Amino acid sequence: MTNETDRTALIIPALAPVYAATAPLAQLWLRVICGVALMVHGWPKIQNPTGAADMVAGMGFAPGWFWSILLSVTEFGGGLLLALGLLTRLAAAGTTVILLVTIYFHWIKLDQGYKGAELSLIWSAVTLSFVTKGGGRFSLDRLIKKEL
Repeated sequence: MTNETDRTALIIPALAPVYAATAPLAQLWLRVICGVALMVHGWPKIQNPTGAADMVAGMGFAPGWFWSILLSVTEFGGGLLLALGLLTRLAAAGTTVILLVTIYFHWIKLDQGYKGAELSLIWSAVTLSFVTKGGGRFSLDRLIKKEL
């Protein structure tokens, strides 16, 4: 946690209340957008949970059917949980792992380098931040007063 001695002084101190009021809304916006993006990306997979079996088996994840189902559920279900702010840290951890694998897949396996892995790098930074910070003030975790 940060406290007043950990923070730098604001150049315009009058903005402190604005930042304090909008920070939870910004975190909500980022969490919801991230969750919805994962759900949209995972929707075709959840409709055919074993459809990526050959792809994941080709990456060394055997049996492919099992990892394909896990990928589908984690991407779509994790996105839903993130959007809701429910079990946020667990959902964010699962989706972060998937995103780290996609970074490897695009950067190394497909030899696309940074350009191929860029979106996964950005989204993994977002999901990792929710692993460390949780769902925030406007989350179901906060409403039920429980989180991991």
